[in-house]
Amino acid sequence: MVREGDVDVITGDWLSEMNIAWNSITKSEDPDLGYEIGFYTQLCECIDEIVEKGMKVVTNAGALNSPALTAKIENLCRQRGHDDVVVATVVGDDVSSLITSEGKGGLKFQHLDHAEQLLDDWNPDLTPSCAAAYIGAFGVVEALTYGAQIVVCGRVTDASPVIGAAAWWHGWSQDDYDALAGALIAGHLIECGPYACGANFSGFKEFLPQLVDLAFPIAEIAADGSCCITKPETMNGIVNKFNITAQLLYELQGEMYLNPDVVADIRTVHIEESGTPDQVSVFGVKGYPPPATTKVMVAADGGYQAETTYYINGLDVDAKVEMMKNQLNRLLGESKFCKFSAELYGKQVENPSSQQQGTVMLRVFAQARRKEDISAERFRIPIYSLRMQSYPGYHMNLDFRTMDPKRFMEIFPCLMRQDAIQHQVLVGGETIDIPPPAKTATYDVIRPSYETESPVRLSSFGETVQKPLGSIVHARSGDKVDNSNVGFFVRHEDEYPWLQSLMTVDKFKQLLGDDYAEQRVERVEFPLLNAVHFRTLDFLGGGIASSSRVDGLGKGVAEYLRSKHVDVPVRFLERGSI
Repeated sequence: MVREGDVDVITGDWLSEMNIAWNSITKSEDPDLGYEIGFYTQLCECIDEIVEKGMKVVTNAGALNSPALTAKIENLCRQRGHDDVVVATVVGDDVSSLITSEGKGGLKFQHLDHAEQLLDDWNPDLTPSCAAAYIGAFGVVEALTYGAQIVVCGRVTDASPVIGAAAWWHGWSQDDYDALAGALIAGHLIECGPYACGANFSGFKEFLPQLVDLAFPIAEIAADGSCCITKPETMNGIVNKFNITAQLLYELQGEMYLNPDVVADIRTVHIEESGTPDQVSVFGVKGYPPPATTKVMVAADGGYQAETTYYINGLDVDAKVEMMKNQLNRLLGESKFCKFSAELYGKQVENPSSQQQGTVMLRVFAQARRKEDISAERFRIPIYSLRMQSYPGYHMNLDFRTMDPKRFMEIFPCLMRQDAIQHQVLVGGETIDIPPPAKTATYDVIRPSYETESPVRLSSFGETVQKPLGSIVHARSGDKVDNSNVGFFVRHEDEYPWLQSLMTVDKFKQLLGDDYAEQRVERVEFPLLNAVHFRTLDFLGGGIASSSRVDGLGKGVAEYLRSKHVDVPVRFLERGSI
């Protein structure tokens, strides 16, 4: 982006729920670490050109140790002769001291999605190791206003670097809600980099030759908060209405996008082709005052986990799995695991063309609070000992490293008052306090959920044929902690009443099949996007830091659902499949 982007500010979103957890381990082992070293490595490659071009850089790569990363960057600048480069640090996100019994001072850390659950009620076997609050953008604004060229943040929200850059550039105040909401959407659209340039896009087949070494996107943000999403002309990828719609629907938690600075109403977002290749206009976003609270991610050392994979092929796959599970249950029945699963991935293939095509995987996964309860003697050695008494054609993953104990983290997403956070900017030897929002609003923990107001009889769409849902429906899925979310949308307006009427909560549960286990499912609609969105709470087995699922981030849920067969109107298929 430094070489090809021709941009004023480069922003970087380096963090996820998982990064915070792992950085807490790193920092506990070395107090000088706890930040994302990958950012620093890349900065070393291009700091000279950044200075030469006068670009600004805003990143949240500081993770749990922003001051340490800042010191490292300042030393790099001195070594390269850039003594006049100002590096600012945004702090306040590390609220680890506030979650101790001594530090709470009357604060209640309520679960993000389940109001009745408090941090105090979390598993008594777990001791929180860190807590990171998702803070807003006005620390970034203050740092840039001071003259900083590089701004290092910790756990600011994913979109805060973009909101901060736009608010600084255009001089927005805290109550310019529509403009801030527009920048929030712009930040959301580009936070995952190449996702906005053709990656993770259900319409990828049409653009296959271009989907190599993909570009990162550019958000050109206007004074009213509207934006154009584009990419460098010299770089690969595709930016069009549909893949930007897909990215907008990614990781949403309902109709309203809550942020510490502003709340954006997704129902008001317009996405249109601009008429120029690889340029998409995004506008019309309505903004509201932010909530008085913000999200906090609390992480705790969960213990140790190990896994292995058995490969099963040929005939009688189900019987072979049953034999394996019976042996595992007898062997490990007395184990002190806190989580154990043996899950089959794939199914028996009729008349396979190769052994690879006809092979499925039985993944055996275990977690224990204490390392000794999942040691070699209690997992790897017993697991491997089954090799001489197992199913016909037995073979397994012989990388024994996967069977050795590895640490894992558990996370508790909660809320805390913004006015309890000491949001500050450290720059030029000064400490600048950033006040919390002056005006806030209340938003219910339980998000709205509803079916379509005017369902249409599916038979009214004419002749149908059983085809995959994804023949005419795009989708994108992702995660927020333990929740899975999926957004479905169609290409043509006259297909939307069909999608609205087909994709009820009951239909969604039916399509999930055996994966649905009575969780709460929420449904909302975005008519301007021809989209229906679902959120399934508590779906991901605890979330990425501790999930036993292979798809712990829920990235594959949408593609799984697109593969399910439904009655598709023939007249829609005649336009061509996705």
